[in-house]
Amino acid sequence: MNLLGLIVSLLASSSKQRTSDTTTSTPNTTPTSKRRRNNHLNLHNKALKRCFQKDAVILIDLENVRGKSFFHLSHREMLKRTALWTKLYNLENKVNIIVDHGSEHDGYYLPDGGIGIIFAGLDLKADDILARDVGSFHKNIAVVTSDNGLIARCASTMNRVHASNTNSIHFIKPIDFLKDLERLNSRIEVEKARLEKDGARNGKSEHLVKGITGRRRRSQLLYKHLALKEQERDGDNVNNLVLLDKVITYDRQFEVDDVLAWEKDRNTFGWKEKTGDRVFLSEQFRRQVERVSLEQTDSAIGMKKRRQEASLGSSGSSSSLAYVMRVKKDRNV
Repeated sequence: MNLLGLIVSLLASSSKQRTSDTTTSTPNTTPTSKRRRNNHLNLHNKALKRCFQKDAVILIDLENVRGKSFFHLSHREMLKRTALWTKLYNLENKVNIIVDHGSEHDGYYLPDGGIGIIFAGLDLKADDILARDVGSFHKNIAVVTSDNGLIARCASTMNRVHASNTNSIHFIKPIDFLKDLERLNSRIEVEKARLEKDGARNGKSEHLVKGITGRRRRSQLLYKHLALKEQERDGDNVNNLVLLDKVITYDRQFEVDDVLAWEKDRNTFGWKEKTGDRVFLSEQFRRQVERVSLEQTDSAIGMKKRRQEASLGSSGSSSSLAYVMRVKKDRNV
């Protein structure tokens, strides 16, 4: 069984799964216990399977998704959870996050997560960018949004650009996507605590999988998968728990004092996030993404030289990097 098949078999929910597109929403009515539903993830297997029969791209309307959480999830928390989801499903270099606001319309690529992030800037909205760009990939597209107007615009663009071929577009409901991310995040925290309790430190985690059966074995294999992906990237021979700490604290790279202070005040006084707040938060997030993107790119280039891998600048295998480069090129025209 290949790696993706292993992870899908470990994580995929046998409970109700939804496929959301422009015309259908088909539930899986297979009977299952309440306990089993709570222990598995609903990662839109049907939508992803259909979308990824060919090479495809996932576009996330970030503010629309955050809105479904009543804006309780910060930009960096959403990025962290999306990065985890991307790694577990081997979707690096296929996922792009589109963000409203920011001081300029620009794109940034994060090699560690294999994710592209596009900021709308002052003169455009995320909806405008999504409706404009869905037809430019010449691939199947999955868009995470619940904006009916945007859905109609994206579908119209795809029908106009790809009327003569088989490329298609599918839509995933933000509330379902958020549920998936929350289940995944909760499971990650529980399993991290279990590994720590089992003494998975100082290289011992490699041996903990042996002799363990049932759900504990599945948990450790999940973690081992994440750790191995980081080890392949970094080339470091360190134990799984250290590598996993790097993955699950990914958001800390994007912290900034002004935003942390604002979040503290919001929690203290019960503020609701308003449009003006989102303009401020988006620009702070953009600045940190720009900084981290440069740092990660420099690190990735150094890694490439050490391991003599394919050049990072070659975007042929990375839809996300190619998209970011195209945005940068267009804004300079």
